[in-house]
Amino acid sequence: MLAAVLVAAAWAATPVHREAIGRSVDGRSIQAVAIGDPAAPTKVLVVGCIHGNEGAGIPIGVRLERMVPPQGVQLWVVDDLNPDGHAAGTRQNAHGVDLNRNWPVAWERHRGGLFDSGPKPLSEPETRAAYRLILRVRPDVSIWYHQHLNLVDESGGEVSVERRYAQLVGLPARRLLPLLPGTAVRWENARIRGSTAFVVELPAGRLSPAAVGRYARAVRTISLS
Repeated sequence: MLAAVLVAAAWAATPVHREAIGRSVDGRSIQAVAIGDPAAPTKVLVVGCIHGNEGAGIPIGVRLERMVPPQGVQLWVVDDLNPDGHAAGTRQNAHGVDLNRNWPVAWERHRGGLFDSGPKPLSEPETRAAYRLILRVRPDVSIWYHQHLNLVDESGGEVSVERRYAQLVGLPARRLLPLLPGTAVRWENARIRGSTAFVVELPAGRLSPAAVGRYARAVRTISLS
């Protein structure tokens, strides 16, 4: 009982800021939530969903919004960067663009299909919203949830951070995915020097409440690394 009271008191004293960082193609609001001291020296970003049919990370973001970050850490959460795709159950946004091929690093034009890159880098309002947020916050660590490969991808940042997260959640960590053109983590690792952005490929389907808690607590733990 005392522990619960102390947690509630800590949460009540924690600064929480919610803002709309943009709108989707169809006009849905894209929300970001910041939890913790704005002056904290360490910033951590979590994006629960970038592909609309890969939404298992959204509950992790929601859980993190209710947790007190460690001292010295401010946590930023974007539950759903692709609300139109999520509503439609499609990988792409309402323009038919794969938001994870629309970033301005090694971008290549790919027309049509699942991996349509858009006509140019940052052509999509969803990508631009995240781009602006990242340049403003300059996260030290960013985690982007995908599905369904059931691993932590060594995505080009600090390998020890990626492997620590994998250990905490019980997934293998390895470089399985190539450095694809125009992806969020590839751009972020190149643009925000000294930061680590990586992909967590969750298993297929919905996560159990216990798994959601495990993935959320692991974010909190690695923020202290």
